[in-house]
Amino acid sequence: MRRPAPPLLLILALLALAGCTTTQTAPAVAEAPAPLPPPPVIELPPASITGSEETSTMLDNFTTFIAAIDGAPVSAGREGWLTPVSLQAGLRRLKVVFVRGVFTGLAELQLNALSEHAYQLRFATDAQFLGNNSYCEFWIVDTATGQPATGRVRAALQRSETAK
Repeated sequence: MRRPAPPLLLILALLALAGCTTTQTAPAVAEAPAPLPPPPVIELPPASITGSEETSTMLDNFTTFIAAIDGAPVSAGREGWLTPVSLQAGLRRLKVVFVRGVFTGLAELQLNALSEHAYQLRFATDAQFLGNNSYCEFWIVDTATGQPATGRVRAALQRSETAK
């Protein structure tokens, strides 16, 4: 028997070992999932609010109205006290005003406005003929139930130089 030549053994061994080598591959990078679209914004129908007025045969009427909602002025003013003002549902800050002749009162009320509800600003005051003319209390009621929707807030009356 003949012995194989050493270079041939070396070549066979190298070929055998070459098949056994493993190559390291980089781990697969997971692709980030596509971001979900934002949920749709559902805007509820608005609520509404009006002021109130009591007529006076002797002197100026007693009038309350909404002056601002969440810091944004309401343009209707005293003349538009009966015009419904739209309110987005949710917690709202209302600047309210009372006027009778030369007396004015200002306050801020917080109302959790419910969608499609109607509200009215109410008041109580001592601004009467021969009265103290010192305060006005404001609160808001739900017109469907007549129940208060806020607590009462008392404001001092200020005397202006000219009648409104």
